[in-house]
Amino acid sequence: MNTGQPTREIAFSFELDESTLIGVIHESSTPSDLGVLTIVAGGPQYRGGCGRQLVALGRRLSQEGVHVMRFDHRGLGDSEGEFQGFEALHDDIASAIAEFHRRVPGLARIILWGGCDAASAALMSAYRFPEVVSIVAANPWVSSERTAARVQQKHYLSRLRQCSFWRKLFRMEYDIASYLRGAFAKLHSRLARRDGADAGPSTASMQAHYIERMLRGLQQFDGSVLFLMSGHSLISREFDELVASDREWNGACNGEGRERREVPGADQTFSSAQARSQMLDAASSWARRFKLP
Repeated sequence: MNTGQPTREIAFSFELDESTLIGVIHESSTPSDLGVLTIVAGGPQYRGGCGRQLVALGRRLSQEGVHVMRFDHRGLGDSEGEFQGFEALHDDIASAIAEFHRRVPGLARIILWGGCDAASAALMSAYRFPEVVSIVAANPWVSSERTAARVQQKHYLSRLRQCSFWRKLFRMEYDIASYLRGAFAKLHSRLARRDGADAGPSTASMQAHYIERMLRGLQQFDGSVLFLMSGHSLISREFDELVASDREWNGACNGEGRERREVPGADQTFSSAQARSQMLDAASSWARRFKLP
């Protein structure tokens, strides 16, 4: 239950391979053995997350009896080291879990929280940590040429059925020249990749590698998973396309303990006040499942 009282927020540093990482723990307002470890998505982010949504998450859940730890992995935000990319975050997650345990001695169970490629990293690694009982994967990143093309095709076909599209078209509100330049650039890129297919591993094969790792990690994970999806995110639609078109992915995402929730109208980062509120409500509801009576 939300006490409405502010909780303690403790900033600290810890070490990983001669790099100093920065973290913050939101202490639970009541004794608890449950914690949420948030993983920041790639790009110019830091432990607060896009729009400080992870700060809001930490404050909300800590008031409801759940410890929350936010941290910057190597090469991101205020942490030192080389940026590893989401495919190589296992050691960062392992180090953060160990530090979480050290600073919250009664911690026994952890929920991993990640959005976009951070969700992908969580799905790849969670099964290797026995204390991780659940994953919240918000709009996981599974981009490939095949799924992206299908999603974009469906998106543009749906736009053709909307009156707003035709109104904007007739008012000349679209930059047709830019769209054409983009289309020709994509075509040129595809042809170049086809001509250079023998030069080395293709982009598609590298993409398939991390998507395969995500699938195997999900299949080996015994805990529960909440797929938290945004109604207006093409990345979310791309994930749905993969699950719908691949038998193994379909089975891994629809088995016992796997749940999908959608926030209608939300963009990829839940940036509106209404979407963020719904996201926080979903997180709170999910975490309550793991709280001891």
